[in-house]
Amino acid sequence: MNTLRGLGACAVLAGIAYTVTKVTQVDIVVLGFTCLAVTVTLVSWMLSIKRRRHDRRAAGSGRRARRT
Repeated sequence: MNTLRGLGACAVLAGIAYTVTKVTQVDIVVLGFTCLAVTVTLVSWMLSIKRRRHDRRAAGSGRRARRT
């Protein structure tokens, strides 16, 4: 698995190098990548909050838990 991970990292670096040398409008590419990264991060964060709330409800803990 580590070999595949290393090959993946090399492929990403090669892709970046190719893109930087062949694309004339690097600013647009960087802007697009930044927007994509922010979108993925926000979606992941919202899903994490949703999962945490679901887990708390399932466990019966949190502010609204009943004390017996």
